[in-house]
Amino acid sequence: MNQAVLTDGLRGTRLTLAAVSIYIGMICANLDMVILQNALPSLTHELGIVSSDAVWVVTLYMLVMLILLMPVSSLSDRIGYKRTYLWGFGLFALASLGCGLAPGFTSLQIGRGLQGIGAAAMMSCTTSLIRLVYSRERMARAIAANATVVAISLAAGPSLAAVILLHLNWHWLFWLNVPLGVIAMVMGYYALPDNTKQLPLRLDRQTLGQWRKAVAMIDGPSFLMSAVFFILLLLGSDHISQQPLFGSLALAAAALFGWGFVHREKRTPFPMLPMDLLSQREYALTILTSFASFASQGAAFVALPFFLQHRMQLSLAESALVMTAWPVTLALAAPVAARLCQRIAIAKVCSTGLGMLSASLLVIATALLPAAAEGLMIPLAVCGAGFGLFQAPNNYLIIASAPAERSGAVGGLRAVTRVFGQLTGASMVGLLFAMSSTGGSDGSVRGLLLAALLAAVGAMASLTRRP
Repeated sequence: MNQAVLTDGLRGTRLTLAAVSIYIGMICANLDMVILQNALPSLTHELGIVSSDAVWVVTLYMLVMLILLMPVSSLSDRIGYKRTYLWGFGLFALASLGCGLAPGFTSLQIGRGLQGIGAAAMMSCTTSLIRLVYSRERMARAIAANATVVAISLAAGPSLAAVILLHLNWHWLFWLNVPLGVIAMVMGYYALPDNTKQLPLRLDRQTLGQWRKAVAMIDGPSFLMSAVFFILLLLGSDHISQQPLFGSLALAAAALFGWGFVHREKRTPFPMLPMDLLSQREYALTILTSFASFASQGAAFVALPFFLQHRMQLSLAESALVMTAWPVTLALAAPVAARLCQRIAIAKVCSTGLGMLSASLLVIATALLPAAAEGLMIPLAVCGAGFGLFQAPNNYLIIASAPAERSGAVGGLRAVTRVFGQLTGASMVGLLFAMSSTGGSDGSVRGLLLAALLAAVGAMASLTRRP
């Protein structure tokens, strides 16, 4: 690949194939974070497990991604973004096939862990690939489109799962990834550009030494501390309601390991986190706003199915129909956000969007509108529109504010923020469910109130940014 590809992007059919390959990857990786939630009752019955174990089918996938996103994104700068993406997608597709064929819970969990490894590789280099594929004048629209695809995938996951489960079984939630993966990998192999500088693929002593050196540049203590931090945080959140002492100790230990990780990253010559960017106030606020928004969405997507089906007494089909209002208006709002940002400060557009999300979730939780499917679709539509106004402009700030040579690290940070936010929101709602005496009914209301609060925190953080 010549230098012109880096600066001028691709053109024509090659651009289309490369973009479609990237978008399919993002859809598959993000859908698998949320698409199984409606299938958990079927999994518990067919595999003979309790509901608390079934939740780990969702959680393990996100946990593995969180642990690996930062080191893989750092490594992708050296081994090549195209390679990382295609190798990751290949593993993800094979693991999806295995998950669909899994005869028991243990084999399903092994498959989900392998899926998480592949998804981490795919998601870690999306930002870098976008910068290689698109020209400078198309960059803003490309970032907006990517952010919209991710947000719609997360928002549409529960509804899509409900539609599939009405006609097929849970195995198809995994098997659908296989043909999509094959199509995306073929497109990506022929269309995605290589890095100008990347490690060669040869089986000689010099090349193997270069690969060992590249892997050794990942700081081992930092990686271990970040992995232990995520594991302890998840275990603490999962056990604090039933085993307060164990849960509290786990959360305290997680805080300690988190502090140690950040402290180590500040001193290591090759940090996994872009500490120089995070030390800038505006950039840190942008990341905080993104985290709060995805935590709000994660909390809402766990609470809403219980709210609609348990409290509102809607059927699975009715709840799926109601929830489609969110991704539909999200898709419609994203291009509007791009035009608004040409006239209004991005921080104000983002704050307005998160304010809409917070207010609408509050309306749903407090039952200010009639308890009917038609009435609930209105605030859910506003939720989607608000998230659409926020997501694309905020992602543009995250990517465009960083230099091109840091795109791998920035891509990892962006993905970690998204997945960690989703997982944090979902875990907090799970804790509210466990603390609720009536289970899903009252817990879902509290979960929606929590989601509204998190969106409000994000809106306030966005307002404090400079126009």
